[in-house]
Amino acid sequence: MARGPCAKLLRGRARAANAVPRGRGIEMTPELRAILDRFIYEQATVTHIVTSLPAEGAERVVGETGWTIRQLVAHFAESQEGYAAAIGRWLAGEQVEPAGFDRDRANAETARTHAETPLPELLVRLRKSLRALFAAFHAIPDERLADPFGPSSGLESFHTWKRHYLDHGLDLIDAAPEVRFDPLVLNWLLYAEFIDERSKERQRQLMEDVRAHYAARPGDDVEVEA
Repeated sequence: MARGPCAKLLRGRARAANAVPRGRGIEMTPELRAILDRFIYEQATVTHIVTSLPAEGAERVVGETGWTIRQLVAHFAESQEGYAAAIGRWLAGEQVEPAGFDRDRANAETARTHAETPLPELLVRLRKSLRALFAAFHAIPDERLADPFGPSSGLESFHTWKRHYLDHGLDLIDAAPEVRFDPLVLNWLLYAEFIDERSKERQRQLMEDVRAHYAARPGDDVEVEA
């Protein structure tokens, strides 16, 4: 999880802006609350990245997806809307994903539909999707967390979802070099727990890049943990 006063401040502000009171008046389990905190923090950081770029920055291509930054934001928003809808179906005793749902086809359609949608419009939709997702999470009774949710349990599925921003994070900063050494970005990516070896190696390279960056600035006294 990200560390430091900047992260705490950002999480606190985002939580206050997006908090949804739990209808039944019962506190969430710490594990589910931590998943929600991660969505709040990482969405706020991604929003900071994309709004720090020049106007034409939304057209940059992100990694191997072939999507532009604009399309990636649309993908995040649509995914969170989909998560909220899936929880609603699950709580209603329905199939988690609609019959015949094809994720790759849905992602391609999102990219096509939003190839030219203005970034500010997509960011509004992203914020709304986060609120919808949090409302859905807050409606989940704790005793349902271990129930089947597709091929795994509800809680296991939510842990998979929480990695969504991170799955695209390193590719995003490669497309946004202006913020590569931004404290909020480093606080997120340097301390993230990547799973695959390629991402771990890219994280190590980012650490080396940060050290070299600050070594070239003798007036700065910055220590980066290994």
